[in-house]
Amino acid sequence: MSHERDKPDTPNPALPRVEERLRALGGRLSRLLWMHGLSTVFGAAALWMLVTFALDWWLHVPLGVRWMHLLALIGVCGFLFWRGVVRPLRARPDRSGLAVLFERSRPELRQLLVSAVELADEPADEAQRSARRAIWSEAEALAPTLVPARALDARGPRRRVYLGAAAVGCLGLVFAWQPEAASIYLERLFGGSTPWPQRTHLALEVPSADPAHPEALVREDGELHVRLPKGADLPIIVHAHGAVPEEVTLHLSNGSEIVVSSSGGDSFRTFVRALTEDFSLTARGGDDDDEEPRLFVQVLEPPDVLGIAVRVEPPAYSGLPVQEGFEPEVEVLAGSKVSVALLPKPADARGSVQLLPEDRSLELAPVPYPAANPGEKSTQMGLGFELTADKSLRYRLRLLDANGLSNPEPGLYSITVVADRPPEVELLSPSRGDVDTVPGGWIALRVRIEDDFGISRVWWSANPAGGDEAAAPEHEIVWRALAPEELHGEPQKNARVRVHGFARARLTVPDLAGSGDVVEGAQFRLGLFAQDDCHPAPHQGRSFPIQVRVVSLDEFLRRVQDRLGRAQLSTRSLTELARDKLHATQELATLLASDAPELKDGAREIAALSTGLRRVQGDARSLGRELVALVEAVLYARLDERSQGALEEIDKSLSESTARGFDPAPWRELAGRRRRGEISADTLAAKLVEVAGLSLDVSEDDSREASAACAQAQESDSLEKMHAALARAVDSQSAAVAKLERLSELLSEWDNFQSVLNLTRDILSGQKNLNERTSKYAKEH
Repeated sequence: MSHERDKPDTPNPALPRVEERLRALGGRLSRLLWMHGLSTVFGAAALWMLVTFALDWWLHVPLGVRWMHLLALIGVCGFLFWRGVVRPLRARPDRSGLAVLFERSRPELRQLLVSAVELADEPADEAQRSARRAIWSEAEALAPTLVPARALDARGPRRRVYLGAAAVGCLGLVFAWQPEAASIYLERLFGGSTPWPQRTHLALEVPSADPAHPEALVREDGELHVRLPKGADLPIIVHAHGAVPEEVTLHLSNGSEIVVSSSGGDSFRTFVRALTEDFSLTARGGDDDDEEPRLFVQVLEPPDVLGIAVRVEPPAYSGLPVQEGFEPEVEVLAGSKVSVALLPKPADARGSVQLLPEDRSLELAPVPYPAANPGEKSTQMGLGFELTADKSLRYRLRLLDANGLSNPEPGLYSITVVADRPPEVELLSPSRGDVDTVPGGWIALRVRIEDDFGISRVWWSANPAGGDEAAAPEHEIVWRALAPEELHGEPQKNARVRVHGFARARLTVPDLAGSGDVVEGAQFRLGLFAQDDCHPAPHQGRSFPIQVRVVSLDEFLRRVQDRLGRAQLSTRSLTELARDKLHATQELATLLASDAPELKDGAREIAALSTGLRRVQGDARSLGRELVALVEAVLYARLDERSQGALEEIDKSLSESTARGFDPAPWRELAGRRRRGEISADTLAAKLVEVAGLSLDVSEDDSREASAACAQAQESDSLEKMHAALARAVDSQSAAVAKLERLSELLSEWDNFQSVLNLTRDILSGQKNLNERTSKYAKEH
């Protein structure tokens, strides 16, 4: 059976409710298409305008680019409108297509709605007509259940509406935030030429190197003019107001450029080094490219110091001559008058001097500049200043010419002030800081004084241990200046020392106590002092303090016994060492005489032997000095009046000795008199003089000669000379060993303390007689 179908767009009167649903679905479809298409157009237009607004804001794009932006906006919007609105509306489905949309949302209809829409007219055949009417009736019955919202999903168009609205909203917010910028943008977008407002404004600053003279910086008509000396560095600070760029470029008129990065905040700092010629510069950065302001730099010849002359007048008490020279750095004595004169260029320059570290400034006054040759009359005028140098300082000379320019990098010069040191007081005797004596003993003082310029007085003072040193009375000592030949060729410890003095005094223990009585066990603190002639405040020097202990006779002799015991141990040790070196010398001499070894092998052996002999000599000197110190202590303790002659003789000899260190000559002379019998042999001092003399013979004669002979052997150029020198060394060492053995025997006699006690009784008896005669003499006179 065949049928005839009506056109799809012709409504079917038999399906009024279905037709109503189809029209509702078609209207919804058109609305969704308009929503989707217009949202796309407006959203894209808003986003494009945001992008081009940002580009034009930051880049200030030219007119051609802006025309391209406008054409792109129109083209994109037109294309999106055609693609999202016009074309979809033209392609809307007909009634059958709408029915298909319903069918898709209602799969259970099984093409019922599409069949009802497509079967429009009633056929002639009754059977067909009955079937078609049944389809229509069934479709009409289902019409109320057809919902257009289920057939067409509106979530996609709604999302597009939301996105478009968000884009348009962002554009509106940006335009509302920057209404002036938005107005300029729209005008520029449609072909206008309104410029964007400048976001970065650069300003130039030149910090003045000399704030005291700001006339070197002049502003004229918004331009900065700077006058700087040739060779100076030009500091430049660029300040960025508004948007701060990452870097700023300085364009110099000579074609060079300086790229400056930010130094923190809105400042850009740099230098133009070593200016040589005039130039100008501008700064560019960010959107500031108008080359304003412009800095003009004028390079001028700066003032300079052509010469510096210094005159030093030392204090009158020093006796130093006036010094004149052309060295800006000098060393002067404290209190000297220093006059500094400089020759400026140009001649009319003025200036000041900065004194450091006190940071004080003095104006330079016109003064004559001295002639280069002494004796010539000064013909040039300069600038200068004067001061009294009390402490070391540095000075910087600053000049300023008529243009307001200062000398670049002024030199910093020093005036080193050397203080007048206090006198150096060196005790020659006593050589030890602790002195033990008895109530009737003497103390011999010998002192060397050195000062830079002069000594006014020397004195000693003593106070009981624990007493007030300041309250102790001062006792003047007569001193004398040492002649150059009396210095014994000593090396100068300090080249500034010009006065060498010597003073001596002989004190008794009652002198230390003053008006008080001296008792056994008393202790005193003795010091020697010297004062120089420095003006106005003289300096005072002092020696190391001497602790004087007054002990009983028995205690004194016990200490003598202890020192003799230590000397005996040292003698034994030295004797063993001397014997070993003697045997080594004999073996080496025998080896040289018999085997005739090579010279260089013998030289090595002699070198080792020479070191050992020098050790023997050093130990012998130490032993001799220890024994001499013991003899000196016993003599000056005045234990026995029979030793008074020896004491007077040695005291006279020592008082004339001005040499530093140990002088064995007076003691050897005393020992010689003892051997010749000129000194009584039954006194304690005489026995000790014999012992000390023997030790000095070893240290000053035998061991010295042995060491010298060994040194000659070491320098010999033949075996014969070497053997002869070693033979002399053997002889000297043999004599030294014999004398050391004798010395050890003499010291062994003191092991028995009973002998000391016997001597003590004799001494006490002698002192009793001495005291009686002294009392008798005092009563008679």
